[in-house]
Amino acid sequence: MLGALVLTAPLLATMIPGLGLHLPGWLEALLSTPVVFGAGSGFFRRAWRQALHAQASMDTLIALGAGTAWAFAVFEWWRGAHHLSFETASALVAFLLTGKYLEARAKSRASDAMRTLLDLAPQRALRVESDGSLLEVAVALLQPGDRVRILPGQSIPADGRVRSGQAEVDESMLTGEPMPVPKGSGDPLVAGTVVHGSALEMEVRAIGAETQLARMAALVAQAQGSKAPAQEVADRISAVFVPVILGLALVTFAGWWWLGGGLGQAWRPAVTLLVIACPCALGLATPVAVMVGLGAAARKGVLVRDAAALEALGQATDLVFDKTGTLTEGRPSLRAVVSCGVAEEYELLGLAASLEQDSEHPIARGIRMAFDGSLRPVETFRTHPGGGISGSIGGVQWKLGNEAFLGVSFPTSGEDGIAVGLADETGLQGVFLLGDQLRVEATRVVRDLLGQGLKLHLLTGDRASAARSMAEAVGISEVVAEVRPEGKLAEIKALQARGAVVGFVGDGVNDAPALAQADCGIAMGSGAGEQGTGAAMAAAPLVLLRPGLEGILTARRLARRTHRIIRQNLAWAFGYNLVLVPLAAFGQLERFGGPMLAGLAMGLSSLTVVLNALRLRR
Repeated sequence: MLGALVLTAPLLATMIPGLGLHLPGWLEALLSTPVVFGAGSGFFRRAWRQALHAQASMDTLIALGAGTAWAFAVFEWWRGAHHLSFETASALVAFLLTGKYLEARAKSRASDAMRTLLDLAPQRALRVESDGSLLEVAVALLQPGDRVRILPGQSIPADGRVRSGQAEVDESMLTGEPMPVPKGSGDPLVAGTVVHGSALEMEVRAIGAETQLARMAALVAQAQGSKAPAQEVADRISAVFVPVILGLALVTFAGWWWLGGGLGQAWRPAVTLLVIACPCALGLATPVAVMVGLGAAARKGVLVRDAAALEALGQATDLVFDKTGTLTEGRPSLRAVVSCGVAEEYELLGLAASLEQDSEHPIARGIRMAFDGSLRPVETFRTHPGGGISGSIGGVQWKLGNEAFLGVSFPTSGEDGIAVGLADETGLQGVFLLGDQLRVEATRVVRDLLGQGLKLHLLTGDRASAARSMAEAVGISEVVAEVRPEGKLAEIKALQARGAVVGFVGDGVNDAPALAQADCGIAMGSGAGEQGTGAAMAAAPLVLLRPGLEGILTARRLARRTHRIIRQNLAWAFGYNLVLVPLAAFGQLERFGGPMLAGLAMGLSSLTVVLNALRLRR
């Protein structure tokens, strides 16, 4: 594909007005022949096999167009003509090979997404032996009933249940909720989720393909593989177009022969018709616009991995948003500090940040990010899974945690967020209110999308109250909350079953099946969770590489422009054939040069399509 583009570039340069570049015929033939019959040999082989079975497809169109253009260029070169159609033959093959390459890359996303999802589970695990010792083994060697020890910060290797210990587990890959979930004896554990605060011992219940993580990867692959390729539409068109053109060429040849023109006169209108009808402009109409559109998208921070998804975004009727990490920042941040004693708010924040300085808990990160002062040393630090932390600062014992852990009731609650209290030996001294913040641009982006006539939905695994509050804040009326990944997938399928063209915007592992199923999945490439973002990017055909939601508006504008350019190109290509094919059949082009004029018109048609597509760069 790359070699074909390199060899075709000098030929296309001769078509640029004002450049004044002219290549000798022998050099044009030398550049074009390996492209048409080397790189494009697959088109000819498939067209020949189909012809043997009396069938026609897009490959037949390409072989007919490129072969006729090349043969006519050789004939005109032999006659000493100035303009040759080598560039048209080469460009058709090169651009279509590029389109097939992009299509192949898109198809490989299924395996990429599965691999990324399955990589969330660790490759090694600490198995507890019968004598109580720990042995590091490959996860593939684990069996149901085995006991495994998971240290803080490690991912869970298989599905199972807690056998002993207490800790918090980050299950955002399943639920989308940013806060870890307390786990104790008998509670279920899912492969790929991450343990925080303390070690756990688990009993393995499911391994390999039986884990929820593996089933989620299978859902992604199934959703990606379920889309019918657009190539089938082109093949249906070519199945009618090719026989009609060949039939017209034969009728033209026979008619002129029968009218007494003889072989010398009959071949010219027939060849002129074939050259005029060569699907060069038709073949270039879509791939050249798509390639220019993909380049324009990349410059604007939108990575397009499947051109069909970009077109679907332009035609979308419904756009579905995940909440956490998509409409929101995806991490708890400090909203307010409430003093319950004599200490000032900033002093309380400094004490809490000092206690949390060595913790990787999401709440700890939110408190630390809000404090810009110097942290104080902490002694006798201790973690209390599911409750909070404790430690001594300057000889004073402090506790930071929830109401149950502190044994008090807070004077204010976190409502849709989280409330964390700070207490010393005398009682509660302050309360910190944290929550997932709405992205600053979310309301404006939602308003713009609604103004374009899109129906917007919020689909999240988070609590119903938090989902409704966030939806009302940005102006989304359709809300479905507390759904797991398979539920998101089902909701997308239900919308599609009602005839909607659906786009889905998400950022996490739990969004991967929905991203793959949607007509256009859009992944937030700068999401809060590094693992989740990687899995979402692997499953989604469109990725926003820059922070924020503005990329959705950019991608949709570009998608609609690209679709409009493609329609214009196809209209030109079909109109060109509709007008000139009858004129060629009745010999009306002979007075203007016949086949030579046809070759020039074919080149100009292709040039028109290319120049029109280049408008997307503006």
